[in-house]
Amino acid sequence: MRPVSHLGISFVAGAATYYFTRSIPPSIACFLIGWLIDVDHIWDYYINVGWDFSIKKFGHAVDSGKMKKAFLYFHSYELLIILIILCFFTQFNYCLSFTTLGIVIHLVCDQIVNPVKPLTYFLIYRVLKKFDHNVIFKIDAK
Repeated sequence: MRPVSHLGISFVAGAATYYFTRSIPPSIACFLIGWLIDVDHIWDYYINVGWDFSIKKFGHAVDSGKMKKAFLYFHSYELLIILIILCFFTQFNYCLSFTTLGIVIHLVCDQIVNPVKPLTYFLIYRVLKKFDHNVIFKIDAK
């Protein structure tokens, strides 16, 4: 899913959070994490392509297959599980809970919209596949 799509969905999620909580901090947390989680794509760009970054070059690298490794550390169900456990231990702290909600929304959207395998967003799966972008993201034709 493109970052601009995540931005729109995150805005709606942040607005809905404000509507239901009438509190600004959890609304901002849900909104920001919903699209800022994509910063891990920039890390992947630097690892794969180098330090000469621009949005145009980033888009070209993704579209042209220059991205050979996909680390995506923040796109991780394991991170989500840790955050859910932390929510329980903090008696569902507002900001932490809605940060977690923002990640849930992001990962669910990515899982549904992106052409990925069911295990793609498990960090353990990516480690076992040596972060190979072609193995992690390529859908097998049947």
